[in-house]
Amino acid sequence: MKEFNQGRSLLGAVIIFALAIILMHSAQAFPLHGSNGIVNATVYGVMKYEYGDGLYADISAIDIDVYDIELIDIDNNSYQGNSGPYRSTLNGFPTETKYNGSVRDMLLFDVPKDIIVKRLRIVPSNSNPFYINWTGVPEVTGYNATLRFYGATFEPNGMRWRQGNWNLDLNISNSANQTAEYNSSSFALIDQFGWVYSGEEGDGLKTIPAGESLRFNVKVPFVSEISRPMAILFKGMKLDISTWA
Repeated sequence: MKEFNQGRSLLGAVIIFALAIILMHSAQAFPLHGSNGIVNATVYGVMKYEYGDGLYADISAIDIDVYDIELIDIDNNSYQGNSGPYRSTLNGFPTETKYNGSVRDMLLFDVPKDIIVKRLRIVPSNSNPFYINWTGVPEVTGYNATLRFYGATFEPNGMRWRQGNWNLDLNISNSANQTAEYNSSSFALIDQFGWVYSGEEGDGLKTIPAGESLRFNVKVPFVSEISRPMAILFKGMKLDISTWA
């Protein structure tokens, strides 16, 4: 009996360890942190610009300095925030919020539509620059396909009922040995209440040859303004986007 209990304890430890590994690998990217030992900064998420190409970064830092922020993409191109410097020496920006010794703001970068972010460079006025590195984009792999998510925008329909469209920026890698075809109706969106919204019917099929990838937008219509995207469903896969959208 003692040996059995020891074995059961060992099995339990193995299960706990395995679950820890699974949770580590399934953890989302945000929030991301960086520091130079004096200034600490946090990125809470990114959002697509709703009126064209661009990207918002939701970021905070200690409320004792002025900061320039530079976005660097995967090809090492750099972009300055349109609202930069991050924090004014006078009165700050209209979107700036202060709490508990820190300042938080939404910074807009004028970047290409298909950008993949690599890092942010934080440049305080009174201490050394430092980086906040991206840990990767949300992705999930299933049978013959890998789905990656780069962001989403909400498009109000402008009518009296409070609904709109979510436009999802996705990439699909086709690992099958034959061409695959998908459109918006191949996807669905889950909100924080567990409600499932189907992708739009009737849009053109996107063709992905064997072994290749394609990045395109998926439209999910008639979503309540109250709903917040939590996951994407595709081909039996579920991609958690709760900290990204």
